[in-house]
Amino acid sequence: MEMTSAMNFKKSFDFGDVLGYGWRTMKANLWFFVGVGIVFLLIVYLPIVINIIQEKLPLSKPAHIILSITMQILGQLAGIIMTIGLIKIALSFCDERKPSVGTLFAAAGCFWRCIGTWILYTLIVTGGLLLLIVPGIIWTIKYQYCLYFVIDKGLGPIEALKASSKTTMGVKWKLFAFGIVCGAINLLGLLCLIVGIFAAYPIALVASALVYRQLTAQTFGPAVNEQVHPNNGGL
Repeated sequence: MEMTSAMNFKKSFDFGDVLGYGWRTMKANLWFFVGVGIVFLLIVYLPIVINIIQEKLPLSKPAHIILSITMQILGQLAGIIMTIGLIKIALSFCDERKPSVGTLFAAAGCFWRCIGTWILYTLIVTGGLLLLIVPGIIWTIKYQYCLYFVIDKGLGPIEALKASSKTTMGVKWKLFAFGIVCGAINLLGLLCLIVGIFAAYPIALVASALVYRQLTAQTFGPAVNEQVHPNNGGL
């Protein structure tokens, strides 16, 4: 998929607008997000539970090792599938389309490209962290939308990394601050007897997807996606 840059101008987004949209979306779909959260936790942590149980079974040491490695691999794969699903869910709400819980498992068509992209992203960030940490933080922000471009636009790993680099150009400090705010919201949700995360995480999830939508429209032109105005009544 070819993507051309729009005319150069100062890109931006408003914290209050995107977080407000996330808040309204969460309130209007709270029980949907609770269901998604429960399914997410069950799927991602099931291999861990199985691994704990198998350690207490009377199996040989090689069998324990093989089963343990298998569960770790399955856990990682489940995590990638769930991440793809969460991004699709968030983008659907930004496009004012109500997704189903089954969207969590809608990884077909982009799964292997997402794995390739995630591996490259991890290597880049890890390499940056080894270079006195600061480059790692910068590259984390610079390429943070690579999976979005794979899932949303069907790009390959290299194309997605390049598209993310263009999208975050000129707004890295603001994205860094936004990441801190989203992290604080999620932490607050955890502190509210843990169950608060079922309300906090969707706010950050949808707000982050809306920032992606807005920045891609500002970077590549409005034809790239139909931008949602965060102040509409909507969801």
